[in-house]
Amino acid sequence: MMAHPVMVSVAWLQEHLNDANVRIIDARVSDPRLPIGYRISHIPGAVPFDLNHDLYEMAPGGPHMKTPDAIAKILGARGIANDSIIVLYDEGAGPLAGTVYWLLKYLGHADVRVVNGGWHAWTQAHAPTTRDIPQITPATYTAQVDENQHSTCEWIQENSGRADLLLLDTRTDSEYYMGHIPGAVNLSFDEAIDFASQALKDTTTLCAQFERVGATPDKEIVVYCGSGSRSAHTFMVLQDLGYPRVRNYKGSIMDWADHHGLPLE
Repeated sequence: MMAHPVMVSVAWLQEHLNDANVRIIDARVSDPRLPIGYRISHIPGAVPFDLNHDLYEMAPGGPHMKTPDAIAKILGARGIANDSIIVLYDEGAGPLAGTVYWLLKYLGHADVRVVNGGWHAWTQAHAPTTRDIPQITPATYTAQVDENQHSTCEWIQENSGRADLLLLDTRTDSEYYMGHIPGAVNLSFDEAIDFASQALKDTTTLCAQFERVGATPDKEIVVYCGSGSRSAHTFMVLQDLGYPRVRNYKGSIMDWADHHGLPLE
């Protein structure tokens, strides 16, 4: 069980906005050419973390995830330390926040929370916003990679015979039926989201949805999608529900397909 809920309300963050150990990360898409995202307006004290620039780097064959140490330097430069309480938000409670949440858990960060409903909920509540860039005191951040938060195609093949393992495909049902990892069940990541509020559905509904496809808390759940970001969202939701053993297959179907000869159903 998690020591605290992953998802926090707008009201909770307003109460803790000025806490010395709270660090807020804006995970929304940012583009200096467009009037969107962090530079236009953000939650006071927030620092940006743009996945396109801060998580990935160009390499032969396309973008690759930066090394844990490189990401740790970025976090430290933005005033985040290993003992910080990190609070994330994106436009709603979506895959951007989910991906940064998974990344931080993979780096071994203990206390990561996500604003339920994100920027949408914050602005609907008429909570304070600003264009001011906060004064940041750099911190030292050390990556302490936790491989229990991550899966690979090799790990899946080695563990596929276990009765307590469940592969959960978080793509749409049409993508799933076009081809999926053998034995996987399907529940699209967006089934967790209430689209009117952009927040997660209530706990009872979420638990029922997962249990309906066999994703019960006694199992070790490996989530995957096309490339690992939609599945990171489901990883976040399952951890919020208190599931003790959840892994995100970061490369997902793209990585599975790159290993020629691996089967699809």
